[in-house]
Amino acid sequence: MGGGDVGSAFDAALARTGTSLTSRDLVAMYPSQPSLADNSPIDLERCKSFDLFNADPAKARDEMEKKREDAQKLHGAEFIRQLKRSKHHHPLKKNRQFDFRLTQEERSTLAATGVVASQRMQAESFAEIYYRLYTDDLPVYVTTDSILHAWHRSFDAFLVELELLLSPLLDKIVSSTLYQCKTLLSKADPHVAIAMKDVDNFLTVGLSLLRGETPSNLTSLWTALGAEKTADVEMFSSKRTIDFSLFKPRGHYTKSEALKNYFRAMMWLGTIDFRIAGGENQQDDLHQLLCAVVLVQCLQESDSLSDIERADSLISCLVADGNLGADSLSAHELAKLVIPTNIASSILSKLGPDRETLLLDLQQQIVQKGLGTQLITGHPLVEDATAGTTTPTTRPTSFALLGQRFVWSSFIFTRLVYDQVLQDDTKPARRIPSAVD
Repeated sequence: MGGGDVGSAFDAALARTGTSLTSRDLVAMYPSQPSLADNSPIDLERCKSFDLFNADPAKARDEMEKKREDAQKLHGAEFIRQLKRSKHHHPLKKNRQFDFRLTQEERSTLAATGVVASQRMQAESFAEIYYRLYTDDLPVYVTTDSILHAWHRSFDAFLVELELLLSPLLDKIVSSTLYQCKTLLSKADPHVAIAMKDVDNFLTVGLSLLRGETPSNLTSLWTALGAEKTADVEMFSSKRTIDFSLFKPRGHYTKSEALKNYFRAMMWLGTIDFRIAGGENQQDDLHQLLCAVVLVQCLQESDSLSDIERADSLISCLVADGNLGADSLSAHELAKLVIPTNIASSILSKLGPDRETLLLDLQQQIVQKGLGTQLITGHPLVEDATAGTTTPTTRPTSFALLGQRFVWSSFIFTRLVYDQVLQDDTKPARRIPSAVD
C-alpha cells in the first residue's frame, strides 16, 4: 500500500479536530504574528541600485558613449578598441539595451509593499529575464522559483528520455505475459477461463495503447476509450464506471506519438485496477482476485516478474513521494503471497468450492495485512447508500499491474472533495477543491 500509515494518521487527526471547524476557528488556532516592520512607504531613491534600473536606456547609452570618448582622449583609440574586444569585464563596455523603468503605479506598489510584478516586462522564460539583466550588467537577485523551474525542466527532460527507454521494456512485459495467458487459456477449466479471458482483454488493450494499434475484438470498450468521457463499461466481467478523460495526453506527453502511446498505456495499466475486496459484490471481488492471481501466474511463467518489479521500482523512485510506492497492491507483493507457497497453482487447478475457499483465505490475508488499501480515488466510485451522511465512501482493496504512486498532493485534494468532506454530519456537494485550499 502506498502512503504507509498516512490514512490512519489522517483519520486520527480528523477525529481530534472534528468536522465542524470554521475558517474563524482555524484562524483562532493559528493566529498571525504582529508585523515588526515599519509600514511607512519605502524611499526608492535611497535604495541601492534602484537608479540603475530606473535609468532611461537612451540617456544611459549617451552617458556611456561620453565616458568612452573621454577615455579615448586620455588613453587613445587603440585602448578603446582592445577594451571592446576583451573578454574581461570593464565598466566602459556597458551598453544598456533594455528598459526596466517602472510606471508610476508600479513604483507606488513597490514603495508600499516592497515587491511588484510587472506584466509589461514578462518574457518566455526565466533565462530570458536573466539574460537581459546580464546584458545590461545590472544587479541580479536569483529567486528560488527560477531555480525550481530549471530543476523541473531538467527533471522533465530526464523523465522523457527514461520513459522512451521504459516503453520497449513495457512492451516486452505485456506481450510476453499476454502470450502466456493465451497459452494457459487453451487448457483452463471454464471458470478459470473466464478470468483468463478478462486478463487477456486487459493486456490486449494495454498493448494496443502502447503500440498505437486498434484491437479487433473490443469495439465498444475502444470506442468509449477514444471518446475520452466518463462511461459505464464491462471490466473483469462486471460493470464499472471509468473516467476516460484521464487518457487524454497532457504535458510533455503531447510531444510525440511514442510518448502519447506510453501515457495512455501507463494510465490503463495504472488506473484500471482489480478490485479484490470491499466492493459491492463479494462474488465480483473474488472473481477479480482470481483475475489478479491469473495475471501474476502469467507474469511468473513468462519470466516477467523481475522485469515488472524493476520497472515498478524505477517509477517509484522518480514519482512517488517519500518512496511510498503505489497506492494499491503490486504484482510483486501479490506474487510473494501466492508463488512461493504454490497458492496460485492451487487456485488455478482446484475446482468449485475448493477454489473459492482458497480465494477467500487469500482475500482475508490481504485485508488483514492492510495490503492494497487505497488512499487516493482514481475513477468514479458509487457512493455507499447505506453509509448515510456521516461516513465517507470506502475505497475497495485494489490490485494494479503498475499502480499509480502515492503523491501527497493527490491524497490531500482527494480529502477536500465530495464525499470525503464532512461538516456537521453532512457531506457538502464539493466537486472540486478551492484555489485557497
